[in-house]
Amino acid sequence: MGALAAAACSGSKQRDCTYAAPQFDPTALAKASGFDSIPRYSSGHVALDEASGGAYCSWDSTGFWVIEDGGAGPQLHLVNRISGRVKATLQLNAGWTNVDWEDLTHWTDTTGLRWLGLAEVGDNNALYPTRAIYALPEPTGVDTLLGTTVSYTPDRTMTWNFVYEDGPRDAESVFTDPLDGRMYVVTKREARNRVYVLPSTPSTGLDTARAVADLPIFMSTAADRSLLPGERAPIAIRSYGRLYFWEAKASEPACVVLQRTPTELPYTDQEAQGEIFVWMPDGSYLLLSERLGNAAPKVHCYRPLP
Repeated sequence: MGALAAAACSGSKQRDCTYAAPQFDPTALAKASGFDSIPRYSSGHVALDEASGGAYCSWDSTGFWVIEDGGAGPQLHLVNRISGRVKATLQLNAGWTNVDWEDLTHWTDTTGLRWLGLAEVGDNNALYPTRAIYALPEPTGVDTLLGTTVSYTPDRTMTWNFVYEDGPRDAESVFTDPLDGRMYVVTKREARNRVYVLPSTPSTGLDTARAVADLPIFMSTAADRSLLPGERAPIAIRSYGRLYFWEAKASEPACVVLQRTPTELPYTDQEAQGEIFVWMPDGSYLLLSERLGNAAPKVHCYRPLP
């Protein structure tokens, strides 16, 4: 299905990624400046039990897209970051199943079309021989008033079916590089989480995710890279307890940026089981947790300082 659309920057020259294993102490990182130290919370709880991945909505400044894991079904939710209300739920009719959707990535292709990639990459016991990322153009014209579930059929799709070059892995974190459109998958359960890269357009068969870095971080649960004001495109990778932050220019390939030592973003109020990190276009970032027991999640928003 890759012929249906060109992925982001697929016409640009892709710099080769040199494998790297940076050394830093994740418990002794410098604190990133320029952000709220205390989050602003949504006024209400988010009525989703298994929120696992998110991306900003390009046409709704208060909204962000959310997927759930755990076999919750092929659904895409639009959530209001201020109220926490689920503004709409799209039942995706594209022939996809949700075995373990874990992250939601995003990019804009060379025609200006924005895409969302739903990462079917969860594999707790590292048993699945292949994994997939399903992509559709960002839905528009969605009725956000009633908060109902509606049937939605994308007018085009893409699918990356892939294997890891060194065998099955569990992962929950995926981001797309706005520079060249390549996708990066960050594993979860190794003592040093490994980073793999996928091509910017899927092949007609199986693609191979190639390792480009081992990071001294553990239990990564979300990642995002996005174009922000000031020609910036920072990378963030979150775990249950920390937010790792690589400041970067938009012109720098992700595999080069990840060779540097990160800083740590503010994460004042620990969540029950946080699995979402979302850059918003203004440089703020959102966090959202799964529901755990009686702990109903709220959206946490950390804004950039003026």
